Amino acid sequence: MQKKSSISEFKGFYKQLFKKLLLTTTVVVTLSLSYVLFASLNVTHPFLSYIIVFLAFIKTFFIVRLTFIQLSKIIGESHKLSHVLILFGVLILLIVFSFSFDYYTLYIMDVDSFKTSLTGNGSFIRQFFEFLYFSLITFSSVGFGDIVPISVSGKIMVMLEVFLSFFVLVFGIANINRIHVDK
Repeated sequence: MQKKSSISEFKGFYKQLFKKLLLTTTVVVTLSLSYVLFASLNVTHPFLSYIIVFLAFIKTFFIVRLTFIQLSKIIGESHKLSHVLILFGVLILLIVFSFSFDYYTLYIMDVDSFKTSLTGNGSFIRQFFEFLYFSLITFSSVGFGDIVPISVSGKIMVMLEVFLSFFVLVFGIANINRIHVDK
């Protein structure tokens, strides 16, 4: 009987999480992919990088909203550490991958927006991997200095990611006393 109720609770949690993540993930993925497609058109205009920054603000809003609403709900309803860890894992992946696309797009629009060892004619996988690495290092606040934003839009993008990382982690730590570990 207890096993059956824990299975339904398990399904209920993932169903609720999926419904909440669907809108945010759709917005983030759509914006990220639109950047790459837009940048591949080779249109050069000084304001294009600021459009990407503006769209990154929109993504940041959706991620902050998801963090605040969903984490509050999960902590308020289930108090399970595993549920909170799953939400944090999804949020971290969403943030790191979406900012990787942002950095990559800024770089392919203007190779001088970042100081890096990359050359402008490298493969997509190599370049994207470099910015995935940069995003993860930025999220963790390590900052080795091997990739450095040079342009104003690149610096704003880094500031947004650092803000999100602090927000997600501080919000989680502030609510840690409400989380219970099941034995």
